[in-house]
Amino acid sequence: MMAVLHFFRLLGLAVFFLGSALFLITVLNSGLGFIDTAWLKAPFWRIYLFFAVSGILLYILITFRRKNGT
Repeated sequence: MMAVLHFFRLLGLAVFFLGSALFLITVLNSGLGFIDTAWLKAPFWRIYLFFAVSGILLYILITFRRKNGT
């Protein structure tokens, strides 16, 4: 059980960092315009923010869950 929880905790961190990185790249791309691809345009900001928030929530919920008997 601990291995599964550890896996999902790391998955949450990975999704958070990936979503955050893609969001920052998208913001920089909209300001500087260094590449013209559809997935780095402004409408995708919400998707990347959703990934970042979902990832950090998954990490927090697993890390700070209640233990049995407390």
